[in-house]
Amino acid sequence: MNKKIFFLIGVFISQIVFSQQIEKENCQLKTFKAIAIPTVLVGYGLLSQNANGYPSSNVVNDWRDKNHSTFKTKIDDYTVFVPAAMVYGLDLMNVKSANDPLNQTILFAKTSFVTMAIVYGLKYTTNVTRPDGSDNQSFPSAHTAMAFAYATVLDKEFKNTWLSIAGYSLATATGAMRILNDKHWFSDVMVGAGIGILSTNLVYLTHQNKYKWDWRKNSVLLPNIGNDQYGLLWLKKF
Repeated sequence: MNKKIFFLIGVFISQIVFSQQIEKENCQLKTFKAIAIPTVLVGYGLLSQNANGYPSSNVVNDWRDKNHSTFKTKIDDYTVFVPAAMVYGLDLMNVKSANDPLNQTILFAKTSFVTMAIVYGLKYTTNVTRPDGSDNQSFPSAHTAMAFAYATVLDKEFKNTWLSIAGYSLATATGAMRILNDKHWFSDVMVGAGIGILSTNLVYLTHQNKYKWDWRKNSVLLPNIGNDQYGLLWLKKF
């Protein structure tokens, strides 16, 4: 009888140890997936600074000056936010997402804070001059970082191939326009993209989905347009 008890205790302990090992391995795998692609992007960006790497930042800038020297647009100020707008637009269409709008908003806020903290911490410590010489806050690209951060939120919320392609295409276009506008070096954009993806991945890894809110119950979310004001109007019946 005692042998059976000891045997059962041994099995129970081994199950706990095995479960903890599996959980540890799963955590390590998730962490690896979260940092792998951003690490490649940041590393490639760092290696392409000045005249280094292929293509180097200098080569890309010379190509821009030779072929698109007159290019100017402000579209990149808006494409940054399109992936975020897509998330809420899909919510309005009742497309199934990983989180409800409240948690999405919290995730967007966390992602924005982490991304901007890293970006501006680097901007004010590296003091890299922009290609157009306008200031010394070129590295890394904040526009690109935020565009990729929001595109990653879109990807994680809906896990749809076409939506992911659309989000990351917009983010890539934002980075390209920053270069064509002569506001950033190629390395700025690559590192910015890596920071944006990494920030969102880390936020999702650590987010504790504590907040529950059935926003559709007795409520409606409508576009509010008029008097030079644009936004969303939430009507709730209490």
